[in-house]
Amino acid sequence: MAAEYSRNENVTYNIPQQFADKKIGACPFCGTEHPGWLVREEWKLLGSNEYYFKCPHCETELMVLKDDVTGMAFTKNTPSGKKKASEGKIMNEPYVTVVKIGFSAKTHDNILLQGEDMPVRKLKQVMEELRKK
Repeated sequence: MAAEYSRNENVTYNIPQQFADKKIGACPFCGTEHPGWLVREEWKLLGSNEYYFKCPHCETELMVLKDDVTGMAFTKNTPSGKKKASEGKIMNEPYVTVVKIGFSAKTHDNILLQGEDMPVRKLKQVMEELRKK
């Protein structure tokens, strides 16, 4: 069974929570400025661990590999960095996968993003363009 989402305000420095608050920032789907991202970690036996982030306002779920959150995938000197380079991804960009779009934020246009893996910056740009339509 997967771990539950949580947010721990009592910890001085929580790397995944800091990542979500600073790098993802506003929810790309509902637009909530400071959503207070909820976090859970999923451990993988033969692969990179994953962090899942959930917007408590619209229930959208995003996933980022732990090595992208910590920066370990930003160099070709690590296994995750080598994999990232071999996939032709931008090395110093964290990639996010749209796991689930919350029902209240789901639209005909943005439903196509579900399952997509892209840089956080690109996801924000795409959603800004969709909101302008």
